[in-house]
Amino acid sequence: AGVDLNESLEMVDVGDVSVIPANIEKTFDQIDKAVAYLHERAVFPVILGGDHSIGYPDVRGLSPYVDGNIGIIHFDRHSDLSEYNLDERMHGTPFFHATNIPNAPPVNLVQIGIGGWTGSRKGVQVARERQATVITVTDIERWGLERIAEMALEIAWKNAKTVFLSFDIDCIDPGFAPGTGTPEAGGLLPREVLRMLKIVTREGIAGLEVVEVAPPYDVGDITSLLGVRVINDVLGTLVEAGKLGTRPDETIKVEPAVEAAKDDIEPAGG
Repeated sequence: AGVDLNESLEMVDVGDVSVIPANIEKTFDQIDKAVAYLHERAVFPVILGGDHSIGYPDVRGLSPYVDGNIGIIHFDRHSDLSEYNLDERMHGTPFFHATNIPNAPPVNLVQIGIGGWTGSRKGVQVARERQATVITVTDIERWGLERIAEMALEIAWKNAKTVFLSFDIDCIDPGFAPGTGTPEAGGLLPREVLRMLKIVTREGIAGLEVVEVAPPYDVGDITSLLGVRVINDVLGTLVEAGKLGTRPDETIKVEPAVEAAKDDIEPAGG
């Protein structure tokens, strides 16, 4: 669409969040503080995992800065709605806990690409109990990806003030994204995902996380390259829609990006 991210956005790597080895809850607190630090300064966060447990503290860090409800659009092959995994709030559990946050109700959670044979059945039961929306690959095949994406957009935004986008790379078939911890055959094609992302982000989002990219398992860096493409396409769509940064032919910022905080931003725990 002719968008040059280097011209349209001021981007900065604010570094890694300081984690506490073997202490998940304290690490969550660190992630929460880091995300809150960015939102307090009107900086749009692109958060890279790591495993998907970070979905919970990412939403928790955002929630105090939203005067209203938060919708969540979640691309994944797994529902991640278990309460615990090995008695911990780790991967497989983030959206059980994120939707316990008062202004992140489960009715505004839309999960896209769920399916396969590992770890989804219990989560789907929780989704039904909580009235969250689960969209399987079969649903996408039946109804068409554009119709599904429009539906996801409508559900996530209903009575919500903003939407958070959570993208697990394993929603893509492992033939195209082998570098991940829990690959599940029968996933989405890259071009299907990229098309849906353009639709679900056009109204704007409050932040993006891309998780479960595992370079040690990758082949020829193709999974990492897909993760980068997801980020670039989302940012490009936001710029094109006037939701972030500036277009080259514009003179007025749509919303503040990094410039106000670039000089004083610091990693969590600082």
